[in-house]
Amino acid sequence: MNKITNNRRRSSTNRTSPRQIKLRKSNYKWIKKKRSVQPVPPISLSHTTHQQSVTPFESEAAPAPAAPQVTGIIAPGIAPLYDIIRFPVIDWQFRWQRPQQLSEQFAQQGHRVFYVTTEITGLRKEEASKEEVGRFVSIKNIDRNVWLVTLCAHKPLNLYKDEMSSWDIQYLKWSIEHVRDKFGISQAVSIVDLPFWTPLVTAMEQHHIVYDCMDHHAGFSTNDPAMLDQEERLLRVAGLVVTSSQHLYDWAIEHNPSTVLIRNAADISHFLKPPEQSLTELKSIKQPIIGYYGAISDWFDIRLIETVARNRPEWTFVLIGHTFGCDTTYVEKLDNVILLGEKPYHELPIYLHRFQVALIPFMKNMLTKATNPVKLYEYLAAGKPVVSTDLPEVEAVASDMVSIADTPDKFEQAIHEALQESGTEQIKRRQEFARHNNWVQRYQVLNDYITQHLFPKVSVIIVVHNKWSYTEQCLRNLLQKGHYPNLEVVIVDNASTDQTSFHLKALNNPLVKVISSPENLGFSAGNTLGCLESTGEYMILLNNDTLVPDGSWITRLLRPFHEDPQIGMTGPMSNYVGNDQALDYFIGDAVYGADVRWLHDFYELYHQNIRYTDLLGFFCVAMKRSVWDKVGSLDPAYGIGMFEDDDYCERVRNAGYRLAIVEDAFVYHYGSATIKELKPQAYDSLWEKNKAYYEQKWNKSWRLPKGPHSLFHLADHPQEIANRIHVTGKKFALVLGDKVWDTHSRRWQKIVMGLTEDENLYVIVYAHEYHGNPIIGTRKVGPRLYFTNRIDLFSQVTFDHVIYCGSTDVYPYLRSDHFVADSLCYHDHWLKALLSNLPNIKVLGDALVTHTVRNVMSLTRDISTV
Repeated sequence: MNKITNNRRRSSTNRTSPRQIKLRKSNYKWIKKKRSVQPVPPISLSHTTHQQSVTPFESEAAPAPAAPQVTGIIAPGIAPLYDIIRFPVIDWQFRWQRPQQLSEQFAQQGHRVFYVTTEITGLRKEEASKEEVGRFVSIKNIDRNVWLVTLCAHKPLNLYKDEMSSWDIQYLKWSIEHVRDKFGISQAVSIVDLPFWTPLVTAMEQHHIVYDCMDHHAGFSTNDPAMLDQEERLLRVAGLVVTSSQHLYDWAIEHNPSTVLIRNAADISHFLKPPEQSLTELKSIKQPIIGYYGAISDWFDIRLIETVARNRPEWTFVLIGHTFGCDTTYVEKLDNVILLGEKPYHELPIYLHRFQVALIPFMKNMLTKATNPVKLYEYLAAGKPVVSTDLPEVEAVASDMVSIADTPDKFEQAIHEALQESGTEQIKRRQEFARHNNWVQRYQVLNDYITQHLFPKVSVIIVVHNKWSYTEQCLRNLLQKGHYPNLEVVIVDNASTDQTSFHLKALNNPLVKVISSPENLGFSAGNTLGCLESTGEYMILLNNDTLVPDGSWITRLLRPFHEDPQIGMTGPMSNYVGNDQALDYFIGDAVYGADVRWLHDFYELYHQNIRYTDLLGFFCVAMKRSVWDKVGSLDPAYGIGMFEDDDYCERVRNAGYRLAIVEDAFVYHYGSATIKELKPQAYDSLWEKNKAYYEQKWNKSWRLPKGPHSLFHLADHPQEIANRIHVTGKKFALVLGDKVWDTHSRRWQKIVMGLTEDENLYVIVYAHEYHGNPIIGTRKVGPRLYFTNRIDLFSQVTFDHVIYCGSTDVYPYLRSDHFVADSLCYHDHWLKALLSNLPNIKVLGDALVTHTVRNVMSLTRDISTV
C-alpha cells in the first residue's frame, strides 16, 4: 500500500469499524516499540504525485530528520558489465584454446574474469569455518581484469575422475563467496566448461550458469562415467547452453531450449603475419614441412601419419603437442617424423609459418564428430593450405578452403596438391575467412546471447517532483558499480520547480532517459508516460525516496517470474511500508540504507523465499510488460495520489495473475512527506474523493492492510505468545547463547543457523544485541528465526527443545521436553556449574559437533533420541 500515510490512516479513523480502531491502537503500540530500536527513523520525501506506504502510524513517532544533502551530478554511466567466473577444463597456462581466448576477450572488454585453476587445495579437515576456508583461497592477478583463483575443498580433487562430497561442495562454495566478497562481485556469470563443476555451481547463489559445451565428453577416455550424469543435470539448470558444433547443438537443444551455436575462431593478429624470430629447431630441414599442433591423443590418427610418412620420405612431418593417450612408437622410428612435444602458444605462429601444409588428421568417431577444431581457423589465419580427414565441422565451415580426404591415399594426394599451390589469391581468401571468424566477434555474439537470455532488459520508471537531493541519491545507488547489466532508467519530471529539472537536463548518462512534463501529471499518469517510453521486457516502478542496496535487487525481483508464470507483479521487503512487506526488524540508516552485516544475514535467512499477497506497495514494484499490456495503465482518475496502487493490484489479480512478495529482496524506503504538505482540508478532500472512487469502482469497502508477517506481531503477553505458538502445530526450540550476536563464526551461532534450515522448527534466540543493535521485545530476524530480550514472555510456552550453548543462567520458569547443552560451548567449570543447577539436562559433545556448519538441522533429531 503505497498511499497509506499516517495522515491518511488518521483521517480514516472515524470511518472504520471498532475492530479496525482497536487494530489501529495495537499497531500504534507496536510502532512505538519498533521506533525505539530503529537507528535512524525514516526520512519523509517524495513527489506530489505519489504518497508512499508507511508502517502503520509510523509518523506519530519522533519527527523525521531532514533529507540528506548529496552534492555533485551523477557521473556518466559506466558500461553495464557483469563479472565472469570460469570453471575450466584446462588451466590458464596450458594449451591456449577457447576457454582462455573467450576469457581474454571478456577481460579486454572490461569484464572482470576469475579463472578457476584445475588444482584444488584440500584442507583434509571437517568442521572448518568459512573464515578458515577463505584463508586458504589463492587469488593471483595475471593480466588486466584477469585473476587466477585456486579454491579449497575438503580433499584434493581430480576434475576428470573425482566426485565432490558434501564437505567439498560446502568448502568450494565458501571459497567462491570469499572471492565475491573480496571483489564485491554482484552480477556474476559462471561459465562452466566441464560437468565436474555442476554440484558446485548449482549450490552457488545469485549467479547465472552458462554451460560452454565444446566437446562430446563421453568420447574422452579420461572422463569418469559420473561426469556424464552431471552433464545431464548441468544441461537442465543452465540459463544458457553454448555449443561449438552443429552436432553438439542438435544434441543439447533437446535438453535445454536456451541453446545456441557459437563455433571456435582465431586470434587473427597472432597468426596473420610471419614472426620475426627464426626457428633453429627446424632451420636445417630443406624438405617440405607438413605440420600439426594440438593434442596428440587417442583420437589422433597416428597410423595415417605413419602411412603417409613412409610413402613420402621426401616430406618432413612435424607434430607438436603432448602425446598422452597415443602410441607413437612406430612414427618415432621414422626419420621424417619429428615429435616436438608441447609448445607455448606465443611460439606457435613461428612453427605454423614454417609449415608448407597444415594437417587435421583426426579419426572419425563420436568425439571428433562433435569437434570444431580451433586450429582450423588458426591455420587459415596464417594463409596455410589445410588437409583434413572427413570431419563434419570442417566440411560445414570451410569445405571450399580445406582439402578433405577420407582415405590414406586421398590424404597423401591432397598434401601433394597443396604443395603445388602457387600465387597469393588463395592465401588472401583463407585469411579473409579467418578475419570473419575471430574471437572478438565470438565474444560479441556470446555477450549478446548472455544479455538476451540471462539479463532481459529492465526499465526502471521514476516519477519525480522536486526533492532533487533524494533523486540524486536514488540514482547514485541505482547506477552504482555492479548494477544490473541490461538497465534502462526512465525519469519523468512532473513539472519540478526546484533544481531537479536543471540537474536532470545536465545528466550525461546513456542509461538514463529524461521526460519532462510541463504539468504535474500525478503518480498514475506520470508512470504511464514513463512506461510508454520504456523498452524493457520488465518494468519496475521505483520511488525516488528509495535506496537500492546492491546490484542483486533487480535479479531477486525478477526470479519469481521465471519460477511461476502466473506471477504478474513482485515487490521487495522494506523498512518502511504499510503492508506485510514491512520488516519486523531492520538495521540501517538514512545515508547508507541497509547495514551490510544485517543485509548479509537477511539474504542468507530468506534465501529465495516468496509469499503470495493481495497487495503490493508501489514504492517499488516489478511487473512483466505483458502484464502491463494486458491490464493497462494506472488509473489517472486518482489524480496526484492515494489508492491507485490498491486499484492496480485489484486489476492485476482480476486478470488472473498472482502478486508475490520477494522476501530475500530489500529496498530502503524513506517514506513520503509531500502529500502531508497539503492543507488539512485539501488532504481530507483528496482522501475522501479517492477512497469513495475506489470503493465505488470495486463495490467494496477499503480495508486496512496487513501488518508485518511476524508470528509475534503486537503480542506482548506470555499467554498470547503461548497461544500463537500452539496454533502453529510446529516445533519450537529456545537457544541460550552469549546474548550478543555478531558473526556466524562462533559455535553457538553456527548451531542457530543450522537449526533454521529445518522447515518444521521455529527457533527463538535469547539475545540482547544483534550486530551491535539492541533487541527490544520479540523480533523476527528470519522466516522461522526470532530474537527476544524478554525471555519472560515465553514463560507459558513448553518448548520442544531448550538448547544451552553458552549461557550459564538458569530460568526456573522455562519448560521443555528436552533440556540439552553443547559441551563444546563451555569451559569445564562453567559446564559443571550448569549441570549442578539443571540436573536433568543432557550433554551433547562430539555427537553434536559433526552437525555444525552445514548439517546442524540434524541436531533436533539427535536431541529427540536423548
